[in-house]
Parts: sequence; structure tokens; C-alpha cells
Amino acid sequence: TRHIGCSLAESAEGKGYEAWLRKFGDASSSPSSSDKKALHVVYINTSLETKATSASILPTITCTSSNVLQTILQASAQMGPDRLQICYGPDTYMGENLKSLLDAVLSHDESWTDSRIRDELHPLHTRESLRHLRDNLHVYPHGNCIVHHMFGNSVVETVSDKYADAYVTAHLEVPGEMFQIALEKSMNDEGVVGSTSNILQFIERKVEEAAKDMPSS
Repeated sequence: TRHIGCSLAESAEGKGYEAWLRKFGDASSSPSSSDKKALHVVYINTSLETKATSASILPTITCTSSNVLQTILQASAQMGPDRLQICYGPDTYMGENLKSLLDAVLSHDESWTDSRIRDELHPLHTRESLRHLRDNLHVYPHGNCIVHHMFGNSVVETVSDKYADAYVTAHLEVPGEMFQIALEKSMNDEGVVGSTSNILQFIERKVEEAAKDMPSS
């Protein structure tokens, strides 16, 4: 029988992933860092064995693409963004894209004010706390889905060259090059980044807007 596996899930099943988690577990238990805490946020597309093993090393929360942003925002707010080290894995693309999303918010200081952050992202966060969260978010560097990996340079070139005026959506799991295009467009409401439900909601809204603008017969 041919084994059909998942490259992403399997990347968290080796000794490398355990060693990565233990590095943060050992650091947080050190007497010299008694004010520091570590939390492991693991993507749902992993095995039960991975989740159980991880929980024996670090406190572990399972997330989906729909709630991962709110998960890290809430954990950081509860534990203290300057104290909590968040280890995200095994999806390297998703983790790095989350950091890119936080970078984008922080780089637009005029539009993303503390008030907007509290209203649209999390009521207990500000620009300062998001900066701490970004700096304390650690992403496992060796976990990718081979299917999502196909949405890399060649696809990015096609989208940039032939569809520059189109709306662009990107799931959190796609390579960073593709994510960046959608992220930049999202700042002008010409795209969206996030989960499948976020993408579907964006498409539904744009279709409704276009329908309203159509002349009545």
C-alpha cells in the first residue's frame, strides 16, 4: 500500500521539532528568566502524537488558519506581550506571514493607530504591544506544505505581469512572495489575506458591491 502523507504534518514529527521546542522550554524554566514564559501554538494540520509530545514540552494550543491571529493576540495580551515567547509551528509560511502582517500594521503608523488596533484587531493591544508580540513570535524554520510551495515565484510573476489590476487574495499558508502581493493590496481594500473564510467573505462583499454599481435594466 502506498503511503500518502502530509509534508507539513511530517515536518513536526521528527526530533528537530522537539529540539526546537525544548530550546524554548529550557529557557523559560531557567531561574534567570523567571519572568519569561513560553507558549507553543501548533497548526491543526498535525498529528495527535505531535500535539501530545509538544504539550509535554511546552504549554500547547492548537489553532486553525481562521483563529491563529486571534489566538496569538489573546495569548500575548493575557500573559504580557513583553514576557511571552510564542513558538509557532510547523507551518513556516504561515508563521512568517503572520509576522509580515504585524510588520505591515506597524509600518502604517498613520492609518493603524492604537484606536484602530483596539477596534479591529484586539481590544487589549496597541502599537507598542504588537511590536513586542512580533519580536517575541518565533517561527519553526523547516516546515512547509509541498502543495502551497508551488505558489511561489512563477505564480507571483504571472500575477504581477498579467493581473496587476485584479483583486488578489492569499491564504496564510502560501509562500511569502504571493502573500506580500495580497497584503499590499489589502491595505487599499483591493485584496485580502487570511483564512479561507476571510477570502470568501471578501469575494462575497466585492461581488455585492459590483452588483450595486451595475445599471438597472
